[in-house]
Amino acid sequence: MAREKLNGIYIPMVTPFNADESINFNGIKECTDFLVDSGVTGVIPSGSTGEMVAMTPDEQIAVNEATVKAADGRFKVVCSTGAYRTKDVIKMSKAAEAAGADGVMAVTPWYMAPNENELLKHYEAIRKEISIPIMVYHNPYYSTCLMSDEFMAKLYNEGFIDAVKERQADVYRQQDLRYLTDDNFAIFYGYDVCPVESVSCWADGWVCGTGNLFPKENTEVFNLAKERKMEEAMAAHFAKIRPYLPLFTKPTADGMPTPWLQIIKEGLKLRGVDAGYCRKPVISELPADVMETLKTVLKEYGYLA
Repeated sequence: MAREKLNGIYIPMVTPFNADESINFNGIKECTDFLVDSGVTGVIPSGSTGEMVAMTPDEQIAVNEATVKAADGRFKVVCSTGAYRTKDVIKMSKAAEAAGADGVMAVTPWYMAPNENELLKHYEAIRKEISIPIMVYHNPYYSTCLMSDEFMAKLYNEGFIDAVKERQADVYRQQDLRYLTDDNFAIFYGYDVCPVESVSCWADGWVCGTGNLFPKENTEVFNLAKERKMEEAMAAHFAKIRPYLPLFTKPTADGMPTPWLQIIKEGLKLRGVDAGYCRKPVISELPADVMETLKTVLKEYGYLA
């Protein structure tokens, strides 16, 4: 039986933690409800933005199950089940399917980057255990695992994956992947800055981290682009997305990289959504200059008085 093709705009949802670093399940419900109301296609819990590397497999399972329950069929949930060990990915993926997830997203194993033979066996093993769609998350910047277009197409053409979140954000890669596969392979743009360009060049969907904080704006731009209203989409991008991007790209006053995860969580709290704390080593508190900029941006968007 053919699996449903994934498409649309998905938000890699934050994982709210309590101050003692335990999972804040009430916060998961609040974040889910907030995103349901924004009109996005769905969410991806326990991904990079969800601090997957700070959780155990059992905690990822708990977060994924809580998100599926909170969504209650109101939008799609593709559970991140990435881990280094194949057996952990299988365990989490089977649990996600049993919970009612619409698919899983499995980042390539990291640190000791597997070769192509090992990667093929990895995704083949996952495919044998579940029947829902599998999205491979290709993020060589974090995982150290760089796949060629030909190999990624091979994973799809041999039936092991159904979609890709392509974090390299290269529209030529999207063109090449489409040429090497077929229209049933779901290509997701995996960065925040160029959705219109990406959707105009073979992308079926968009996974947008900043969409945690600005979901309606991102959804509007994405939908215009998917409807091929490109001039309107470009204008909407410059009006609705471009103004907040420096918040997530510029370094802090003391020269540190932008604390994008904390910005999202603190911004959600300012918007009345309990996004909780981060797990250490990430420090939850924002530098004063960044907090001031965040408040200014939210005021400009009409989300703070």
